[in-house]
Amino acid sequence: MRTLSDRCDILRQQAVHEKPLNEKLCGQWAWHLADGLARAPAECTHNAWLTAFGLSAVIEHMPTFIQEGELIVGCNFGDGACEHLSNNPDQARQQLQSSGFSEDDTSWYLTEGMKARHRITRQPPQPPRSEQAAQLSQEGASIGFCLTDNHTVIGYEQVLSKGFYGLLKEIDQAASQAGASADDPFFGPIRKVCQAACTLGDRFAEQAELLASRAEPGSMSQAELQALTRVCRQVPRYPARTFHEAMQSLWFAHMINTWEDGINANSLGRLDQILYPYYQADREQGCLTREEAFELVCCLWIKLYRDYDVQQSCIGGCRPDGQTAVNELSWLMLDATESLDFVRCLSVRYAPETDRAFMTRALEVVGHVQKGIPFFFNDAVMIPALLEKGIDLTDARDYTQLGCVETVIPGKSNPHAVTTHCNLLKAVEYALGNGRSMVDPALCPGLATGDPLAMKSFAQLKIAVMAQLRHIIEQACLMTADSIAAAALNAPKPYKSLLTSDCLQRGLDFNNRGARYDYYQVMLFGLPNLADALAAVQEMVYHRQALHLPILIDQLQHDFPDEALRLDLVNKAPKFGNDIDDVDQLAVEILNFCCDVLDDMSQKTGLPFHAQPFTFLWMVDRGRLTAATPDGRHKGEILAYSASPMQGRDFNGFTALMNSLAKLPTTRTAGTTSAIVEVDPQLFTDKNMPSFVAIMLEAARRGISNVQFNVVDADILIEAQQFPDRHRNLAVRVSGFSQKFYLLDKTMQDHIIQRTKHKVL
Repeated sequence: MRTLSDRCDILRQQAVHEKPLNEKLCGQWAWHLADGLARAPAECTHNAWLTAFGLSAVIEHMPTFIQEGELIVGCNFGDGACEHLSNNPDQARQQLQSSGFSEDDTSWYLTEGMKARHRITRQPPQPPRSEQAAQLSQEGASIGFCLTDNHTVIGYEQVLSKGFYGLLKEIDQAASQAGASADDPFFGPIRKVCQAACTLGDRFAEQAELLASRAEPGSMSQAELQALTRVCRQVPRYPARTFHEAMQSLWFAHMINTWEDGINANSLGRLDQILYPYYQADREQGCLTREEAFELVCCLWIKLYRDYDVQQSCIGGCRPDGQTAVNELSWLMLDATESLDFVRCLSVRYAPETDRAFMTRALEVVGHVQKGIPFFFNDAVMIPALLEKGIDLTDARDYTQLGCVETVIPGKSNPHAVTTHCNLLKAVEYALGNGRSMVDPALCPGLATGDPLAMKSFAQLKIAVMAQLRHIIEQACLMTADSIAAAALNAPKPYKSLLTSDCLQRGLDFNNRGARYDYYQVMLFGLPNLADALAAVQEMVYHRQALHLPILIDQLQHDFPDEALRLDLVNKAPKFGNDIDDVDQLAVEILNFCCDVLDDMSQKTGLPFHAQPFTFLWMVDRGRLTAATPDGRHKGEILAYSASPMQGRDFNGFTALMNSLAKLPTTRTAGTTSAIVEVDPQLFTDKNMPSFVAIMLEAARRGISNVQFNVVDADILIEAQQFPDRHRNLAVRVSGFSQKFYLLDKTMQDHIIQRTKHKVL
């Protein structure tokens, strides 16, 4: 493990343990945004122009605070919206004054400023297409909307290579070719934001120069501030020339991105690829050591630190020619993640042929940090999956992740992550109820697929379940399609449009289908549960005939009054995740069917829908809205996380679990098939590591998609739940992201504790 420099150790302690600067100054973003909106001409009513006025004011007036010892400067100052400002006027007044505003400025915001914020209008999407569709949404079975905010990766490398001054010329060229006037509602707002972005570095350079003039002459502090002055005079207005300038330019570009629409899942992409040319050039010229580069990476990681962090970065993978992209920065970024020992969202792309030394090092960091990072994506699955969806080979090879695990083509796509939700488990509930809900029998959100008691074979029941599945997925996709027009009007993104390929060329906003790849990721909940449920019915009702279907339905309607019967369903029927073909193949069949339906809906709507067996935290909410099910799951109980087995039901060991996951048709799930595997720390010992690496590479060959590891003993988790103050730094992989355990609610803590902890290979 590399040792942190004294500088990074101090900055890390401040970031983790002191009240963050972005909380102290949370009112700054909201105040300057409102000021910009208020200054927009009265005749300005287009949302894109209003967004540009607000964002430009933020860029031009946010405080240029420089913390002592920083090598990378600037701060996000909040989550890009006013959620940090209380709705209570007295509390909001206190927050604004704590953020540095006078009484007069505070009073202005609470009156005129709030009025200005409302100048940006919001058009509601179309209501659900029918009463039945509304009931599906109410039940959490089908939910469709068009997410417009912060779930993407924009083309940061354009800022590094061209600077905003160079990008300004590209805007003018594109506008000229389109014959657009100065007040054009697409090109005009983008130009205004780009002009403002040119000034950001200058303002920090002035602040650094002022601080340098006050520092002790000839001191290290003065020299560093003078160097920062030079860096900020260059970027982001002009192209980066050095590794330090590239790091600072990247951070400035990210700050603006988060100011436009929030921090959350605004992610950074393949940083080892974006930054490597600058690192390599400096190293060849002898003006940068590995230790200096390591310190700069640590400084960036500290800048990105948040308690809840899904600002995803990615390392590894392949180059456009298909050869390995692992470089020295890939290793340094692993080192920084390990040495800082806090949650920093990092993924590793790998493949069956990935160098074992690199895989070993990545897994070592998982074991050493024990916070569920980094996590792993298989190129051998993801690239073919993207090709199947019409992504160009070169672009598919450049894929990365945003937020938790969602797939994105950096700088070229609007992935509409987490827009469409389908609770697959509701299909068996509706099939056994002939379309009626068992949670609320007054509702009939499903199809009338026939009296289940008349179904004399498992094949007949499965046909009914598949019909309900099709119904759930189709309705969710139609709801999403109905939301697109409102999304385009409500949430123009001038800055994202500037840094996303084809928006300028097409003259279309990022949220108006301007991106080269505009697709919609459909979250599929309850896949393992539905496979388990169907396997239980097949085994216990139709094969063994140990349970009559009317009795089973009655038990489900009343949430298993017969506990012994429920335990029989849990213990005597096969469960997904144990390398048992009978149930695993049901999961394969279900997922293939879902992908077929999504392909059909893509044809019908003209919208590319990408399958995404991923639940985020919503497996808790969807579980609450789901009746008891034949797998022995109680009414309201949480669903399985993504493609992972239902908690506690993968009992045949680590390799069996990996085999089950690898059977899924992952080359059809371009949104990624996510799984969290709970493992004992002993798997990361020197003795076990070679076998661990071998299993990972073999699983990649067989088709596993995305895997994340939790490395913690169940007893420690139980103790941390009882005595949180003793384990405030304990972090776990939750649902595509890592979080400190004590910050989770009890339901999620219990879920993680109950997940199987694999101890042997």
